[in-house]
Amino acid sequence: MPPSTPVSNNWATNAAALFTTQPDVANCRPGVLAQGVRDDLLARLNAIRALHRLPAVAYASADEDQATQGALMMAANGQLTHTPPTTWKCYTSAGATGAGTSNLYGGLISPYLAYYTEDMYLGGWLTEVSNLVANNVGHRRWMLDPFLGKIAYGRVAQVLADGSRTDAAAMKVVSFTGGVAVPANLPPFVAYPYGDYPARYFDAAALLSFTVVADTTQRGGANATVDFSKAAIAVSNGATQLAVSNVSYDNAGYAVPNNLQFNVAELKPGVTYTVTITGVVVRGKTADYSYTFRIVQ
Repeated sequence: MPPSTPVSNNWATNAAALFTTQPDVANCRPGVLAQGVRDDLLARLNAIRALHRLPAVAYASADEDQATQGALMMAANGQLTHTPPTTWKCYTSAGATGAGTSNLYGGLISPYLAYYTEDMYLGGWLTEVSNLVANNVGHRRWMLDPFLGKIAYGRVAQVLADGSRTDAAAMKVVSFTGGVAVPANLPPFVAYPYGDYPARYFDAAALLSFTVVADTTQRGGANATVDFSKAAIAVSNGATQLAVSNVSYDNAGYAVPNNLQFNVAELKPGVTYTVTITGVVVRGKTADYSYTFRIVQ
């Protein structure tokens, strides 16, 4: 797992170092993001996927402009949306497509804006504690999608003429040029968190989640009919059972094809927890699952 990215205390210096050609947001120019930034994001995403026994994804250069233009629109308007209106500053059809097919971050203009690294963006998308939609793990679903295959990335960050800072990122996760190949060697389930899990990618307030991979050949099929309606969830740290709450599930079919999510109270770092999920109906038969996780520094 790559270590956290070191940064200076100077926001403008950090932002400028991201680009080989600096952005000009006022004139709708996104600049040129350094290849090393994209390489770093891809390596970190694949390291996270490896924690979940998921295959690495490739970089989709052909779709990079959509992510870049999407990030530019969010940076220019100081908002986040997957459906930007045509009246927005710096609006382009490519940017609108990128906005609608990407995980987004940032979209705030302020002289006090904190600087975020790509590693912090990935952590935010995983924990979802800052998700604008309550009880939603949509960004995580895409990051941990067994069938993801590719990503493309854009970011625009600049100190504006009035001294305000703007920063936005878009990681494209669906609808790629040429499609994606069916992956090999998928695990029977995807759980968050799983195994020894880095503390920077977890938050005690985060929803835990679980997906059954019943069909390794497609996102739909048996994956779309997994039934959690009678499932029971138990979480323990040895002899002690922890309270499980806020349980919900769906077969919405975007990113991971099925999703069971829940909160667990009083999770602490360094403790091994066992999660047992019983009564899941897969291909018409009842299945039980068990796994462990530990949050590590």
